[in-house]
Amino acid sequence: MAPERWNGVFRTANLRCEETLLTEEERKITRDFRLAEVLGKSPYATPHSARHSAALYLLIVLNQLMESRYGLTKAERRDFALLFGDPWWLVKTILGHTDVETTKRHYLAPVAHLQLESILAMADEDESEQAEDLDGVFARLARETAGIQDIDALLKAAS
Repeated sequence: MAPERWNGVFRTANLRCEETLLTEEERKITRDFRLAEVLGKSPYATPHSARHSAALYLLIVLNQLMESRYGLTKAERRDFALLFGDPWWLVKTILGHTDVETTKRHYLAPVAHLQLESILAMADEDESEQAEDLDGVFARLARETAGIQDIDALLKAAS
């Protein structure tokens, strides 16, 4: 599919979500003028937000990999970093950015506090507890970060 045709696909999906999740009164008001509580009832996606979500997902998975969540030894993690670079560099390359700072600044800002606060780290957990699964991480990220929507929470609230 040609890249410019994706906008129509997303527009159609957004309209279907609004039709299902918003009342007739709420749909009468154009998206630009809706109240925040109405905007939060229906997910809204664009090709760019899909790109952002994919990059965010990849960064979280790569950070988990680098933090030995998958049983990699220190040497295996070092080999991974030598082959592919650190997670930021790898995502930068996949997105086609020339500078890793562009990736950090424009596309993956929600992840900055994840690294600083070590949400993915298991430092505070007992050895018997399991690490939070990715669904839990993303649900938590959606609750704590403006601009990220949890579709499960939206659908649950609508039903």
